[in-house]
Amino acid sequence: MIMSSLQHIVFEGNFSKLNHHCNVQIQNRSLIHIQISYFYRLKRSKIRIILGDHDQHTNTDAVATMRAVSAIIRHRNFDINSYNHDLALLKLKRSVKFSKTVRPICLPQSESDPAGKEGTVVGWGRTMEGGMLPGVVHEVKVPILSLEQCRRMKYKASRITTNMICAGKGSQDSCQGDSGGPLLVQDGDKVEIAGIVSWGVGCGRPGYPGVYTRVTNYLNWIRTNTPDTCYCIK
Repeated sequence: MIMSSLQHIVFEGNFSKLNHHCNVQIQNRSLIHIQISYFYRLKRSKIRIILGDHDQHTNTDAVATMRAVSAIIRHRNFDINSYNHDLALLKLKRSVKFSKTVRPICLPQSESDPAGKEGTVVGWGRTMEGGMLPGVVHEVKVPILSLEQCRRMKYKASRITTNMICAGKGSQDSCQGDSGGPLLVQDGDKVEIAGIVSWGVGCGRPGYPGVYTRVTNYLNWIRTNTPDTCYCIK
């Protein structure tokens, strides 16, 4: 499995290195979409996007490509307390060339509702709460709940807005380090992004499914802020 990573530059004495911060999705050749909350205080100049990565413990992934960020487009209604409208676009300084390992994600149709479907979450997050970061990208299958089902879980009902999706059951959950990653669903012969990993209580805890930004609610916003054609490879 190949993914893309948002990394930030950290300095240790006279040296600098890149640390994985969260996961990202390619929208087209020069735009990335992500959630805001995990890079809210990062400086644009210290962000690097690593495209087509797999094993973060090595630097030998020949397919990986690095890009700097020229602009951050944050959703203006983002609420740091509730994580409502947890979505942003990153504009790359240089466009990327699509390949078998670097290609854009398909957006869903505006009327699509993933409730009741099985989703797939992909990322470099922990495989259990309190566990180690694996370094190699993993995936997990998660059941997607309806809004009503999620509001009957242990979360305060008003905390789950219509801009959110809940997914997961028991140990089937996203975890720390998966933030910004995609919640994917199969639609016929293509895979679409239904949600973006946003927040939760721990991971894999009974009654606390993972919470994701609902992509269908932001299609107009994404397209308004996307100056060129949205690509989608089936």
